[in-house]
Amino acid sequence: MKKVLIIADDLTGANANCSLMKKIGLRAASFLGTNAQQIPENIDVIATTTDSRAMTKSQAYREVSNKLKLFNNHDICLYSKRIDSTLRGNLGTELQAYQDSFDKKTIGICVPSYPDSGRIVVDGRLFVNGNLLLNTDAGKDPKMPVVSNFVDENFKKDYDGRIKSISINEIEKGKENLVELIKEYSKDYDLLIFDSINNEHIKEIAEATLDSKIDFIAVDPGPFTKELTNIIYKSSSISTKALAVIGSVTQITIDQLKKLKQQTNYYQVDVNPYSLLSMKTIEEELNRCTEEVKENLENADLIIITTTPDHIDERLDLKSISKEKGITVDDISLILSRGLANIAKNVLENNKSFSGVFSSGGDITVALAEEVLSIGIEIKDEVMPLAAYGRLIGGLYPGLKVVSKGGMVGNENAMVECVERILKLED
Repeated sequence: MKKVLIIADDLTGANANCSLMKKIGLRAASFLGTNAQQIPENIDVIATTTDSRAMTKSQAYREVSNKLKLFNNHDICLYSKRIDSTLRGNLGTELQAYQDSFDKKTIGICVPSYPDSGRIVVDGRLFVNGNLLLNTDAGKDPKMPVVSNFVDENFKKDYDGRIKSISINEIEKGKENLVELIKEYSKDYDLLIFDSINNEHIKEIAEATLDSKIDFIAVDPGPFTKELTNIIYKSSSISTKALAVIGSVTQITIDQLKKLKQQTNYYQVDVNPYSLLSMKTIEEELNRCTEEVKENLENADLIIITTTPDHIDERLDLKSISKEKGITVDDISLILSRGLANIAKNVLENNKSFSGVFSSGGDITVALAEEVLSIGIEIKDEVMPLAAYGRLIGGLYPGLKVVSKGGMVGNENAMVECVERILKLED
């Protein structure tokens, strides 16, 4: 699974960035050890600290280099150098160490603003709650003083690369203008520093950076990296698909499923319920459904696995089957639920792109949790009355999103809302 790597110069900063990532629904952790192989596979964002803010330049360079070496074997989709929001520390030295670790030219894209914390950059100068940086306590810090109100000057004091500042006037011209500027300036410069006043500016810079297709490192106190990550995870195959397992057969369910298919990019696997009820055919049916998902997953945002028919008069006659098989109606329902859950488990095993599972019917939710060896579900929120959102505890997929709903719960938009909750990155 691809991961975001954030290297901060202190633990507070690393933790703060993890908190930002949590807000967009990702699993983030501050890593304190030296064995990178111990990091759980389900962690999306790795934040680690060098504790180098007050170190000498040579020490700071070495610490960043050593941290990067720890993660050579990880599949990283975004590299981020977390800087202090008031520009303290070894900014240039640590960026230099980061860039020197790559075999090819990698541009630093620096967006120092943190609007939610009162930090903005206008005409290259950092303002903190409306005051120029040097007029704040951070600017007067006797231990780690900043040298200028200008962001580039605080990098230049210990950075060998060429720096270009991009003004708010250029930001206001829009994303397409920024894409062209980034492509042009990345040829001759090593670090691009952007003005920004609000979160919309930061989002636009993030979109332009990714659209430019250059190799880059995010250099910022957190919001820029958050926006980049949000875009990357939404546009990639990482945690951006939902799996719906639907076994209840009511007119409400049929109507909700019809509405869901009208509003989503889906692929539906119709499971033959009769095949699940026979020992001779169940394994073949499980394998068939699993393979069908694999063959059609790439072009769908939602995979639906269901025994629910299109029309209510096509539902199983459970009483007749009960007499024929010599088992109770409840046992038949449990067998069907277990079969659907087994298919869902197989699908999850074969692909890591699922953000979570929506299940319609309490028996299916229980069966799925048992199939993936989960010990329970941590309930996070109520999607609607009698429909809950949570995450699996333990088992094969700890932290996997789950939304469960009763078969007769909600209006015709209920399934749409449940699946949207799965696909939504915020937690």
